[in-house]
Amino acid sequence: MSRPESLEKAIYTGNSMKGMFVPGEMLYLEERVFEMLQEGDVVAILSHTPHIVPRIIEKKTDYAITMGDNNDRPDATILSCETSLRLVTGAISLDGTFRSVKGGESGMEQFRRQQRKRLLHRVILNTMRPLRPLKSLRIPANREARFRDGTVQWCCGNIPVAARNSLGKTEYLGSWKRLFFRIPRSASKISAKSYPTRKDGRA
Repeated sequence: MSRPESLEKAIYTGNSMKGMFVPGEMLYLEERVFEMLQEGDVVAILSHTPHIVPRIIEKKTDYAITMGDNNDRPDATILSCETSLRLVTGAISLDGTFRSVKGGESGMEQFRRQQRKRLLHRVILNTMRPLRPLKSLRIPANREARFRDGTVQWCCGNIPVAARNSLGKTEYLGSWKRLFFRIPRSASKISAKSYPTRKDGRA
């Protein structure tokens, strides 16, 4: 599927949609009237700066409830036909690959899948808590990729381990990677690989 270059764009930051997006990815936003939105759709709420990007988990005639795939509870803000928002229809990965963002029942299945992963992650962390003194044995990342928007990604060989967004927040790209890999203290001294500029002029 080709990239819809004419749509609005925004850089994703934060952690609420972990599993769906990675900090530094570019999101494509499309106008959509409130009545056409459905449960499972991912939306960008424009009334917040930076925009909040949650998923609609309950939709009624005159209101909708949202929640991040990686959050514990629904958002306090209730959406209505008066809310200024956009539908997120696509995203560009850090390597420049475009993918569509599905909503509806497919979106709800993604939401349920991520919630199950969060529960499993919590169980694993509690199980591994007694082994924390052994964390120094984790494999260090040996490659660093820097992007023009300020995002940094660390890899062990060809395995993406963690990413730091333009705001300086670092997140591991999967709970199991936190268990087996680590970002070395001298991460900034790792030889950096620069990705080619994207077609839209951003990286």
